[in-house]
Amino acid sequence: MLRLITKHKEYLEFRNPDLFLRTSHFNVPVIVSPFEFAVGITIGKKIGKAHIRNKLKRRIKAWFHQHKNELPSGFKLNLIALPGAGELNWTQLCEELNELTQRLS
Repeated sequence: MLRLITKHKEYLEFRNPDLFLRTSHFNVPVIVSPFEFAVGITIGKKIGKAHIRNKLKRRIKAWFHQHKNELPSGFKLNLIALPGAGELNWTQLCEELNELTQRLS
């Protein structure tokens, strides 16, 4: 089951992650959590203007909703976008997110 992290209190848990994954456009602290798969998305102003940040956030959410049955349970992720992430097209974004979930499995 997929859940989006929205509470500030939950984001504070990522200060001491169990794992830390990196791709060329994302830093991803990971917490091992029983029974669920939760995703938080952090996109700062260095990524671009508001419409670019919102577009990236919508695309990330869409990818996770499309692949929610394939996601391994037991993890909480916080996707932190790095500069250049706003310029990714859909296929490049999908490749990076596929790589992340494969590393978790």
